[in-house]
Amino acid sequence: MPIRFYFDVENSRETIRDHEGVEATDLAEALAEARSVIQEMADEVCAGDPGTAWTLVVRDASGTVLVRLPIRR
Repeated sequence: MPIRFYFDVENSRETIRDHEGVEATDLAEALAEARSVIQEMADEVCAGDPGTAWTLVVRDASGTVLVRLPIRR
C-alpha cells in the first residue's frame, strides 16, 4: 500500500510547505523521488538566493520529519 510523503523546502528564514505530497511504497522510493526533485530545483533555488542554504525536508502524513537533504547545485 502506498504511503504519502511530503517534500517541504526551507531555509533559515522561510518554509515552503508541500500540501500535495507524493505516494511511494517506502521511504527508499520517496528518497529517490526527493533526490530527483532536488536536481530539478537546485539551480533555480540556489540562483535566487546564492548565499542561503536550502534544505528539502521529507515528512510523513503525520508531519514527522524523516530526512533533511541539502539542496545544492
